[in-house]
Amino acid sequence: MQLRDVVVICSVCFNYSSVSNANIHVHSLNFRTMMTKNWMKVILINLAVGLMVISPFLPGPSNNLVNLLYNSGQISGLFGLIFIPIGLIWMIRILRKKRNDVKYQVDTRAIILLTLPLTLFVTAFYVSGLARNFSRDFAINRTEDLIQSIEKFKEKRGKYPNSLTELTPDFISAIPSPFIMGIKDYYYTNLGDNYNISFQQNVILSFNFEVVTFDPRDNHNAHGDLKDLYDTGKRHWKYYVYD
Repeated sequence: MQLRDVVVICSVCFNYSSVSNANIHVHSLNFRTMMTKNWMKVILINLAVGLMVISPFLPGPSNNLVNLLYNSGQISGLFGLIFIPIGLIWMIRILRKKRNDVKYQVDTRAIILLTLPLTLFVTAFYVSGLARNFSRDFAINRTEDLIQSIEKFKEKRGKYPNSLTELTPDFISAIPSPFIMGIKDYYYTNLGDNYNISFQQNVILSFNFEVVTFDPRDNHNAHGDLKDLYDTGKRHWKYYVYD
């Protein structure tokens, strides 16, 4: 065999090795890209569902649909717990296959079956409590100008307005809204020498709801079977859960 033949053979082998390595590298990149896309899909699905569940407590125009989503999330979160063991068993089987074959692609349906019920349950019964605290503070803060206009009305007219519409346009340009998607509006009650401002938000399936009340004289009362009053951290504001 001549030297030229050896060079040709080595060159062919090198080129074949380079092509093979390139193909393996491309396949590896495609596999990683596919796995990344699958995990991103799982994360986005869970995130979207979680946001829909707590949507009644997020800023935005009032919308009746959001409470339906929240109620559905609570029901689904409870009944969805039965699917967690199924998803867990499925995942264990997949991980065993993955251990034997590194390139085995995990079925995202198993991950979703495991994570989605957990997301629904945790969001509906735990995260919603934190979101409700946020929406309560947010709605309370938006009443500052409204309360000032009511007090100015009392100073000038010698009495509190019978309704909030009497405040416009002399004392306030427009009646503010809570701007929380699950809170319809502020409710005003003239008590003669006193007044209340209140709003409500969902707690459990729209049967239990939170009533947040402003009373400048701190004569707060809880109505319904539950009589506990809770402090909001805001002066003259308290809330209770109506059952």
